[in-house]
Amino acid sequence: MKKLSKGILIGIIILGCSATCSASPLSNLFSIFQRDLVINVQYKDHKNLIQGSEVYLAKDPKGQKTLIGNVKKISFVEPKASNVEISIDKEYKEKIYETTRFVLIPGLFAENSKPYIIAIPSLDSSPQTPLKSGASVKGFTFLEYTLAVAGEELTELMDSFRKQNEEILNQFEQYIKNFDTDAFQKQMDDFIVKISNFSAEQKETFKKEVLPSLRKMFESMMEKLEEQNNIEKSKELEKQLTKIEKSVNV
Repeated sequence: MKKLSKGILIGIIILGCSATCSASPLSNLFSIFQRDLVINVQYKDHKNLIQGSEVYLAKDPKGQKTLIGNVKKISFVEPKASNVEISIDKEYKEKIYETTRFVLIPGLFAENSKPYIIAIPSLDSSPQTPLKSGASVKGFTFLEYTLAVAGEELTELMDSFRKQNEEILNQFEQYIKNFDTDAFQKQMDDFIVKISNFSAEQKETFKKEVLPSLRKMFESMMEKLEEQNNIEKSKELEKQLTKIEKSVNV
């Protein structure tokens, strides 16, 4: 019995050491004992997926994709929900993370009219946690994924707008502190031209987050001008403010 066990062990070692590839013999030996990654993906509708349907890895649904596994089993967990068990080849298991989205592409959009799943990694560059075998994750339809990505892109865009708006306000505040009306007016004229090129989203964000503070700046400067009896300059600023308000009235 001991001789048999030793024979099996020696055979495994020889098999691992005899592999001719860039990996070390030890890594080849370990790969023998690795298992495929098995994940349960929950879908409201599995869109005619069947046992054997293919699973791909890609950066986006329309990008170049790599076959990494297939559907092992489909079961109903609720009257209108399905659990799709997929198996991912051990070669790709380290590329599947907790943030990976499993997007179901129905036959209508598939090249050969057969539905399949695409595993799409997150665009987040921060360290990711690999998904463990046996995990259950929420699946996405193509439409759900498109809307989710669009929402993320919009949030990122809005954050960028807010940062730009903060810089604009800080710059304008300096003119107010120095009471430099000529420089302030010139800056406003240039800014009105820039606003005309704003997108609808930028105008809406500016209107909500910048315009109230900017209006107070104008009023403060106009008040100081009126105290100096410089009514003409005050009216010029008032006209500029009206132009800005109209330009962002979306």
